[in-house]
Amino acid sequence: MQPEVLKRRCARPDCARVPAASLTYDYGARAVWIDPAGEPHPSSYDLCARHARGLRVPHGWRLVDRRSLVAER
Repeated sequence: MQPEVLKRRCARPDCARVPAASLTYDYGARAVWIDPAGEPHPSSYDLCARHARGLRVPHGWRLVDRRSLVAER
């Protein structure tokens, strides 16, 4: 019997969609970055396309969506 493979899922509660983006943030800089989903990292959060698209940051914070920067290269 094969061991069950753990599949990555969106970090939002009750969302079982596969990750399309990776979210990281820095409290000191008041910044949030969204990157294309890549290898899992302990300091980032996986988000599905829907939750990445609808992400809002606190007032005074900066949101940088770097997914389009990767596509332009």
